[in-house]
Amino acid sequence: MNELHPVSRRNILAMAAVGAGGFLAGKQPARGDSPQPNPVAGQKAATLRWGIIGTGTRGAFTHIPTLKEAPDSELIALCDVSEERLQAAAAKVAHPVTTYADYQKLLANPDINAVVIATPNLLHREMLSAAIQAGKHVLCEKPAGASPTDAIEMEQSAGSTKNVLMFGMQYRNSAKSRKFTELVSAGHIGKPRYMIQNCSRGDWNLSPNVWRYADPNRHGELVNWRFAHAASGGTLNEFSCHYLDLLHGYAGGLPEAISCEGGISVYHDGRDTWDHATVTLKYSNDLTAVHTLCLFGQGHADLQIIGDEGSIESVGDTFKFTQFVTREGKKKSAKVQKIELNEPPSHGVDSAVLELYKDFLACVQTGKKPDASPARALAASRTCWLAEAASDRKAEVKWDELVEQHRT
Repeated sequence: MNELHPVSRRNILAMAAVGAGGFLAGKQPARGDSPQPNPVAGQKAATLRWGIIGTGTRGAFTHIPTLKEAPDSELIALCDVSEERLQAAAAKVAHPVTTYADYQKLLANPDINAVVIATPNLLHREMLSAAIQAGKHVLCEKPAGASPTDAIEMEQSAGSTKNVLMFGMQYRNSAKSRKFTELVSAGHIGKPRYMIQNCSRGDWNLSPNVWRYADPNRHGELVNWRFAHAASGGTLNEFSCHYLDLLHGYAGGLPEAISCEGGISVYHDGRDTWDHATVTLKYSNDLTAVHTLCLFGQGHADLQIIGDEGSIESVGDTFKFTQFVTREGKKKSAKVQKIELNEPPSHGVDSAVLELYKDFLACVQTGKKPDASPARALAASRTCWLAEAASDRKAEVKWDELVEQHRT
């Protein structure tokens, strides 16, 4: 059994200071005959020469197209254990790239100064540590590993590097999320008191090309890695960490207590990862949030934030802002306003992920702290595992409690 050690809200928020900075001192040879110094913090003429580790759906269909648009960035290498996936991904790049079956060989390439880790969750800890030791800047896909032990060790890795370390927590970058933040921060709904976030989608990617995990809980049977808790860290960790991170952002802090009910209602196929959950988060200032997850419903992600002076609601493509008025001591809804969100044209690129790359470059060039910091990733995953513990206990758990992880 593993233990999730207590991590205070203060410590996690302080981690936001980790990860900014430049390359480790010294020069590395660039492509061509003449060696080129790696960029250091504050050096404007930085060019990021990227390698992607993991060319599945995320690496090939999100990061490769986005890197074509990312400023001062060049994709020069790809790595995957599947030759089929690797060659299909290489065909998506407009110029020749070096390909590897061994990620350690990619990390040993001195031309590469930044890497994307887009592999299954249980590999994040090992690859993140190796990339940091190799002196690379790192953009690691969410989440912060597949277990509390992973998260703790990744926190330690973050504290050991002066290079930029960012996680793929891009949901706060969308136009919808930014509008929520803008309206809440400006006080247009008064003090937020209740948040209701309903998320639904179909089952995971069922392609036979998905990486298969030898699940010890199923006698080594090869299964879709998202169906094994040991490989994914659970459905909340794999799916809901994005949405819980959004709630933390709107709340302006981390929850004080968490309760949860979750389990398997539909997919009784041997998996040990949930297909539904309801998580209740209690923040300071009498703010409560409810997050629901369903893997067998129609796809949607709806949110309502209710304050003591108004509410904001997003359902599908509709975004509404309502201000309350008081007449004769009673509150009534009035002044309902539909808001058009100005999402930038995508051109086949995830604009929220592109903002990650822009912020990444700014961190290298100026030494600023990453917006999608290790602190945020750690907090999101910790929330997921505390929710699982609360469901198992059938009782509320506190953020700073010592929680025994219930799965080996």
